Amino acid sequence: MTQSPRASTTTATAGYLFRVALAGTALIAAFVAVDALISPAGTSLKREGGGLEVSSVVLQLLAAATFFAVVPSRFWAPLFHLPALFVLFAAREMDFDKAFTQSGILSLRFYSGDSSLTAKLIGGAFALFAVYVVFRSLRRGLPALWRALQEREVWPWFAIMAAVLIVFVKAMDGLGRKLRDFGIEISEDLNTLASTVEEIGEAFLPVVAILALIACWKGRQT
Repeated sequence: MTQSPRASTTTATAGYLFRVALAGTALIAAFVAVDALISPAGTSLKREGGGLEVSSVVLQLLAAATFFAVVPSRFWAPLFHLPALFVLFAAREMDFDKAFTQSGILSLRFYSGDSSLTAKLIGGAFALFAVYVVFRSLRRGLPALWRALQEREVWPWFAIMAAVLIVFVKAMDGLGRKLRDFGIEISEDLNTLASTVEEIGEAFLPVVAILALIACWKGRQT
């Protein structure tokens, strides 16, 4: 019995997605391995600017590049929020929101403090752009995701996985501080583990996003 063309295409795409996931994992492992060689013993997974954080930034930028590689050019303008979102995630990972101001452009203290009006206007413009990109991504993405789920496409599951990862890493970020607000104290080792898990989740987030893009657009007629 011969395989149907559709089944053959599905198998080929699944194999391609697996190789992409493997490549993304290998890239993260390579950054961590190099960082482990150049940083003091036991600190490579914990320090700011370490291998995990750098791999996350690189993969976010690769996700933006993947968008332009797999999405037909006529869709670049209506879907510009996707690469913009990846670039914003990369900038956030590099702490660009706090790098040029004392309290950060996402903090209300920045706008109520004594920063110059020019700095507030520029910071506010970037903050509003970030909010707009997130809102546009949700407004346009959720209906498309729902339709794709009804049509039993694969890419929505990667998008859902990415959303779960975002919630998870936000929960792990500053876990000790968050639990302290509820009167719960955790050990420093457990807090460090939560921070490491957060960094690992952030590194794999763009890998899942790349898989979603490829699953959605690879093989479509342009």
